[in-house]
Amino acid sequence: MDYATDEERVEELKKWWKENGTSVIFGVVLGLSILFGWRWWGDYQLNQSVQASTLYNQLELSIQQKKPEQADALSQKLSTQFESHAYAVYASMAMAKMKVDEKDIAAAQTHLQWGLDHAKTPELNHLLTLRLARLLLTNNEVDKAYALVDSQNQNQFAASYEELKGDILVKKGSADLAFLAYQKAALLAPKGSAVSPALQYKIDDLTRSQ
Repeated sequence: MDYATDEERVEELKKWWKENGTSVIFGVVLGLSILFGWRWWGDYQLNQSVQASTLYNQLELSIQQKKPEQADALSQKLSTQFESHAYAVYASMAMAKMKVDEKDIAAAQTHLQWGLDHAKTPELNHLLTLRLARLLLTNNEVDKAYALVDSQNQNQFAASYEELKGDILVKKGSADLAFLAYQKAALLAPKGSAVSPALQYKIDDLTRSQ
């Protein structure tokens, strides 16, 4: 009787496997693929980060050592091979500063615009926007600078945006509007922190001139 029962169980198992075996194999293969695929993706991401970090460190060293051609080559490599990585955006900011030091404002703007186009976080986006707007202002591209800062959802960077708006409005000859922007920047300063000496000087200067 036991033998018959075992035979029945074997037959039942064969029948079940015939009906479900393909699905089981597929599920196992899929699970293993996901597991090993996830591990591969994690290793790939880590390797990308290490390579991008190494190139960025080399770029910084090249700038410090006054080797602009080498810095240009490293920047190009970062922007083409690692364009989705934050280190490529950091490189655009470093290159912009180098180009400003070289008095090549057009190239500096190009680097900052590239960084702005590829920034993945709000913090980097705001930082690049502010830097690009200041550079435009320095280059007397006043309307472009104002349009850039005025189009932003300012968020926690609101005080910086308002102060920069004030600087732009001073350059445009709109002292009254600049004064209002400076006052707003002072009000938007983080709670518990004093107004910066530079901002206070701008407010006092416009107060005296009114």
